[in-house]
Amino acid sequence: MIERAPITPKTGYLVSANSKFVGLFQTSFLPFYQPLLGADALGLFLALSDLVKPNPVLAKRQLVSTLLVRLNIGLPAFSRALDRLEGLGLIKTYQLSDELGVTLVFEVQPPLTPVELINDDLLSVLLLQQVGANEFNHLVQRAKENFFDPSQLKQVTKSFFTVFKPDPSTQAKDDQAITEARQSLPTDQTPSLSVPTENFDFNFFLRQADSLGVPEDQLREAQKLILTEHRLYGFDELQLANLAARATDLATNTFRQLTFKNEVQRASQPVQTKLQVVSDNEDVTGFSQPMRELVQLADRLAPVPFLKQIKEQKGGFVTPAEQRVLMEIGRNSNLPGSVLNVLTWYLLVDQGMDNLVANLAISIASSWQSKGINSAAQALRQAQSHQKKQRERFEQRQNRHSSNYSNKRPRIKEELPEWAKKSDHPTKGKKGGEVDPKRVAEMKKMLADMKKHHKNN
Repeated sequence: MIERAPITPKTGYLVSANSKFVGLFQTSFLPFYQPLLGADALGLFLALSDLVKPNPVLAKRQLVSTLLVRLNIGLPAFSRALDRLEGLGLIKTYQLSDELGVTLVFEVQPPLTPVELINDDLLSVLLLQQVGANEFNHLVQRAKENFFDPSQLKQVTKSFFTVFKPDPSTQAKDDQAITEARQSLPTDQTPSLSVPTENFDFNFFLRQADSLGVPEDQLREAQKLILTEHRLYGFDELQLANLAARATDLATNTFRQLTFKNEVQRASQPVQTKLQVVSDNEDVTGFSQPMRELVQLADRLAPVPFLKQIKEQKGGFVTPAEQRVLMEIGRNSNLPGSVLNVLTWYLLVDQGMDNLVANLAISIASSWQSKGINSAAQALRQAQSHQKKQRERFEQRQNRHSSNYSNKRPRIKEELPEWAKKSDHPTKGKKGGEVDPKRVAEMKKMLADMKKHHKNN
């Protein structure tokens, strides 16, 4: 996939629409998409939808700066909003470079209907995570509030040929005209959200679920949903088979996908995941013992359980926003769960943040993927390298400040901030990989508590 060029205020843009886009019906669009989009992405989509004009041509391109003024947001927020629209399948972006610079064509896609969105495995899981089970069930009821079940009635609808009588004498001429018209229309390319492949034996899952009375054909139809739940929560084949059995109505032999989503969410509240296979190829050379234990634990736990244990050790709890951060990174990147765990540890423990900040976490994850980070050990080294650069930049600023003002102002003793004092890098006079004994003790206690909690669940 070609990477999008960096967006600047001078980047050109043009708005077009998919052939199926016929406008927005906000009574059915807003309640279902607003929780997924957020304020900036929603505003951008409404603006782009309003800018769809007949016969778009590159000669009528505008500058992105006009969109920034209209939305009253900066470039970083604009880029994140565009990413979210692309991820949700609402915008397709095309790029052109010519003598006028870079131009982006934003093709507005038709939103899913409420029923289509509820039936979409990826979007429905994301919506459930965002609004919670009660509101999600309310939206499900709203999606079918205008539907009347006609199963007990007899259909008396007239067919096409009962009402219309095409003239057979002009069929050849008509067929040619229709063929030419179809060839002039754009080929429909409906966006499709896919689940990245994971280390999950779907056939083994099917066999286990079948032994519990879950119909195999219905599970195959729900394969994308099952893989999505596995990727997000880290449940293995046996655990998901048991949850699928709970979501199956044995009286009617029906696997209920909505019930399955709710069962998975409930099961994720207490940590109920078994150990995953620990990689034997991790290079932990030079790491202190606590860092080696961190790599091992990051390899064992799925991202959501790992986050929960970190938050419990800090005396907090996982917020829905934090779960959405992990879900978005897991869905849009190729980073393994162990790398996401190190990212979580780096922000919450090493940097001392109270919660996962979406913008920062997504930015670091994107940077790590571009650098080919694919293991916990590599991620930890990258985090340490980033911290070292932060400290060096701070010290350079302090040295420049001291040099510039030493002859003008009284000398003032300035101390490093707490984050700069905390470092797991080798320091002068210490062996490689050693850290402050107090930090070693703190890390050992946290990791020991996490491992103990993991074994007891």
